[in-house]
Amino acid sequence: MKQTVYILKKYVSIFTGILIVSCDNDQKISDNTSEKINTSTPSNLNLTVNESDTLLYVNYESGTVDSGITGINPTNATANDAAYIVGVPSTYRIAHKVILGNPDYYSNEAYRSESDAVNAPNAKYLPGDERRYEFMVLLKDWQEWDSTKPAYGDNIFQLKVSGGALVPVRILTKRNAIVTRNTSYQDNLINDFRPYINQWISFRIDVKWATTNTGYLKIYTKLPGQTSYNLVLEKNNYATYTGNPEIYPGQYGYIKWGLYREAGYDANGNLITSDNILTRIAYHDNIRIIKLPLQ
Repeated sequence: MKQTVYILKKYVSIFTGILIVSCDNDQKISDNTSEKINTSTPSNLNLTVNESDTLLYVNYESGTVDSGITGINPTNATANDAAYIVGVPSTYRIAHKVILGNPDYYSNEAYRSESDAVNAPNAKYLPGDERRYEFMVLLKDWQEWDSTKPAYGDNIFQLKVSGGALVPVRILTKRNAIVTRNTSYQDNLINDFRPYINQWISFRIDVKWATTNTGYLKIYTKLPGQTSYNLVLEKNNYATYTGNPEIYPGQYGYIKWGLYREAGYDANGNLITSDNILTRIAYHDNIRIIKLPLQ
């Protein structure tokens, strides 16, 4: 069952609907692959929240890369396959692809193809807001890290602040783990993702955004075969919001999902493509922002 929820503007009630669909747990996807892998979106998302709490829900059931939502930007990369829809109705999801060294996958000063909600008003956050962020990711045919090569990371989800502020929360692959980074720490969320390649991994992030030491961050995962979210990281009493609203009153936080690839450079600033896997593809689905505390 997938639930279609449109953007809810603050203090305004608009129509919401529920689309009941069935999902084939071993659905062959239409992205020019001949293999059959478990890429269907799981129906049990542990979403025990009221519709009025949901600020944004991106599920791609429109069949379009913006999920039919005003303000969603699918990618700034120019390659035709930098962002595309895979699956069939009721299992649509977005794929982001990046090839290192190919300028068609280069945007915003990096090799990346990321969707963002910069212009979706309800997706923005400010100090004092409490939010829950949920998303699902599938590492498509992900090649394992070669331990003889440098351990570059591939970002799969970011909570950012505009105006060039440091990134408060990033989730990325690093070596064979999935980790989170902020301005002062890095922690493992999944020690070894290799058993879950080509399977859906669900994440939940609860944050109180604060410029003082009153914020908190909790990150949960739900691995393939698990039926509920499990707390894997908790940090309390620290400044989660990296912007400065007093100096930059127009500054705000927003979300990004897709692929942002770190890479190596030589002494002359040339990309060293031989030190990393050239091509990566990640699927994302059910990107959701929920207002906390729940009503």
